[in-house]
Formats: sequence, C-alpha cells, structure tokens
Amino acid sequence: MSSQPTVLVTRKLPDAVEARLRRDYDARLNPDDRLYSHDELIERSRGAQAILPCHTEHFTAQVLERLPADVRIIANFSVGYDHVDVNAARARGIVVTNTPDVLSDATAELTMMLMIGAARRAGEGERLVRERLWKDWSPAFMVGTQVTGKRLGILGMGRVGRVVARRARGFDMRIHYHDLRRLEGSDEGVIVYERTASGVDQDGAVRQ
Repeated sequence: MSSQPTVLVTRKLPDAVEARLRRDYDARLNPDDRLYSHDELIERSRGAQAILPCHTEHFTAQVLERLPADVRIIANFSVGYDHVDVNAARARGIVVTNTPDVLSDATAELTMMLMIGAARRAGEGERLVRERLWKDWSPAFMVGTQVTGKRLGILGMGRVGRVVARRARGFDMRIHYHDLRRLEGSDEGVIVYERTASGVDQDGAVRQ
C-alpha cells in the first residue's frame, strides 16, 4: 500500500502536471479524459484523500453528501469554484481550493484577440482565404475598424478587467470602467470611472 496521499484526478491534465502528481502522490489519473458521472466520481474517490477536478465536475450538496469520508480536500484545477457547493463542503469538513489569477493574462489576451479580430474582420478574411476568394487589395476591401485610439468600456474591473485595461493601453485606448468602487491610484486622464453602468452601452462603447 502506498504511503503517499491518494489523489483522484478527474480530467486529463498537462503532461508536466501529471508527472508532478505521479511523483508526489498516489495519483489516479484519467488518461482517456472521460467526463465521469456523479456515481463514477463517488466510486472512484473511495480511498482517496483528495480530488483534483476541473470546472466540468459538479459537486452539488447531494454529491458531497455521498463522498467517502476519506476525502478531505477538493483542489480545483480552475479559477472558478461555482461548480462546488462550498457551504455543503464546509459542513462535511472538506477544504475547497482554486487557482486564482492564473488565467487573467490568458483571458485578457483572448479578449484582445476577439476585439481586434472583430474590428478588423479577421474571421471573414480567414474564410475568404480558405475558400480562395480573397481579391486583390483595394482601399475599400476588408478594411475594418481601427482599434488604436478608441475608447474601451469595461464592466467589472476585477483581475481580468485590469489586465485587459493594461493591454488596451498598448493600443492607446482610453479606458472607461464601471465597478462597485473606484480603483485606487488610477490615472483619471487615462482610466475613467463611470459611477453607473448606464455610461457604457451593451456593446462596450462609452456614451458621452
């Protein structure tokens, strides 16, 4: 019997992560990356002291009630933990952890990609290229909209919102944001606080 703690890993994780798990724990991996049902999750967790799930597994109060008593921690491989009934876990004495801030840069980069891609009609252009319909260049063909110098509205200036604002400043964008409170130490000449969300349209444009 292994002297190392047993960890149930619910999804296929990056190779380096799984190598670390195999080194430090008695890891029950999921090489097929199959989504376990609630019954399978409970059965596979028998004898495990920890579960390392992703956001795809839902630990409702009913699931947590059925977990074996050996399970002491749910260590999420995710920033969000809304898929876990935290109150029910607390009642069972199960610790719930997450990985805050690790995806802020990635999410901000995706935000910038989508914003620039939409403005510059990248999706349309990509389809034209793949279908071999791209015409010779002309001043009026697939120009799109310039992002540089525009105003960007951000609803909710949390971790991701702050990173998006920093990335947008590289495009000389002026940031307008709405949040419950004003950011401390922000440059109001560059980052403008909107007291109500009514100052920002649904499409992210700021109304004067």
